[in-house]
Amino acid sequence: MLTSLALFAGLLAPLVLAAPIVDKVITPAGYRANANMFQIPEGGTLAHVGAEIHVLAADGTIVHKATRGGPTRIKGAAAPLETGWITYADWLNTGASPISSFTTTWTVPEAPQTNHGQTVFLFNSIEPAAGDAILQPVLQFGPSAAGGGASWAVATWYLDSQNTFFTTLVPVSVGQTLDGVITLTSSAGSSFNYNSQFSNVARTSLAVTGAAELVWATETLEAYGITAISDYPAGATEFSGINLKLASGATPSVAWAHVNDAADGLSTTINTNGASGAVITIKY
Repeated sequence: MLTSLALFAGLLAPLVLAAPIVDKVITPAGYRANANMFQIPEGGTLAHVGAEIHVLAADGTIVHKATRGGPTRIKGAAAPLETGWITYADWLNTGASPISSFTTTWTVPEAPQTNHGQTVFLFNSIEPAAGDAILQPVLQFGPSAAGGGASWAVATWYLDSQNTFFTTLVPVSVGQTLDGVITLTSSAGSSFNYNSQFSNVARTSLAVTGAAELVWATETLEAYGITAISDYPAGATEFSGINLKLASGATPSVAWAHVNDAADGLSTTINTNGASGAVITIKY
């Protein structure tokens, strides 16, 4: 019988629901209301403006206004085989200087041997201390709010505790190299501006302005609708070229922690620790 790992009480992990609800769709933060899904126009950006998040077209025109989600932390667990955050590595920046860049390289794996309509997400991500938002370049197999099916594709996502924003889903090929990059572009006081993208895949760039400082970095496997281990890719995915830099110009002292789904044999291994050239492997 599948068993859940202990509750991760610190920061954001997605809601864990037993099954999708009719008016909800899959996102990298669990099942969420269709009404709060917003696809970013190509070249568009997001701007935090008071109590709202504005979706801007490439020319700066406001195309949508969303009410910002409340301060509620989205809590969850490292999940059993079928749903949620399955296994991941993480590091929390507690220093005075913010993270200025977070890069990760990995390769698109073979498609799973079986397809039962499952969704598999692989990503590096970064979140604020409140745990109520996440910015992430995401590789997915299966369907999500952004679209997709029984093939691999990528998009960049930004989610707060209520709203879900994503770029257009772009198909990618097995064996293709992905460079997930999250960058602090500027800051003033408590207002931080970021860009997230796959730097080697066009149409995945997403700028987010006026956000809270993002301090919690992760390398994550997340999944929904898994019925068997064969619904995952075979073998393992190696996240390499993991580099974290600070706005001060210093290299932080980083010791990656990790959470496994030992009951189902899914694990994260820290092969090379640190802030420069770290290597982390997720085994299916």
